[in-house]
Amino acid sequence: MSDPPLQHVVAKTVEAGFRGNINIGNGRGDWKLGLFHTDSQNDIIQVASALQGRGVFQNVPLTRRQGLEAGAQYQTGQYLVYANYAFIDATYQFSGELASPNNPFADANGNIFVTPGKQIPGIPRHTIKGGVDYWVTPELKLGTDVIWVSGQWFIGDDANQNPKLADYWVANLHGSYQLTKEWQIYGVIKNLFQSQFATFGTFFDTQSTVAVAIPNVLTDPRTVHAGAAALGLRGDARKAVRSVRK
Repeated sequence: MSDPPLQHVVAKTVEAGFRGNINIGNGRGDWKLGLFHTDSQNDIIQVASALQGRGVFQNVPLTRRQGLEAGAQYQTGQYLVYANYAFIDATYQFSGELASPNNPFADANGNIFVTPGKQIPGIPRHTIKGGVDYWVTPELKLGTDVIWVSGQWFIGDDANQNPKLADYWVANLHGSYQLTKEWQIYGVIKNLFQSQFATFGTFFDTQSTVAVAIPNVLTDPRTVHAGAAALGLRGDARKAVRSVRK
């Protein structure tokens, strides 16, 4: 199934931002705030086709993405603390039908009806990330970071009628040791608390050959892409991109 003829996307964007810094004690604090608003005419989105696992790209009359990004950090000679926040309000700004044949709320023709203000699937509204780096010695650095992502609509749920994909959080650890001015050993532990979460969701055909072959099991059309739930450890030696902290 080929894509329909596509028109050029015309986007109108307004952005504003502020940033600053302040010296507190023996350290330096930096902060930033950015606001944005973008209207895209003839925006291109992907919609599902009647063929399982396939999709096509098409234009839609108007979408809007607006929000803000904020961040702050404080650094001394021994540690760094930071936090970042992003808010993205991504919505459709038109009324019309979109194909979503495996959506439980699709009509007899496999379409759902979108109205202005419905959120675009697959885009979390809120994301928060924070972390700490600590230099135990000028050569040895240990750190941790935590990320939280809010729930998002399943791909194909452009009318926002089904339950959202759940929000999730993940904690990681990292460390490095500066062997020489040019070489560094580092290690990373991913998903420290072995959180179980999904980063992506969509729908499948419960009447497909595979689903029918496993009766009473594949009856829920929702399918998700799971994040790395198992504890992960990675380490290596690499050429340093900066000199040893003094």
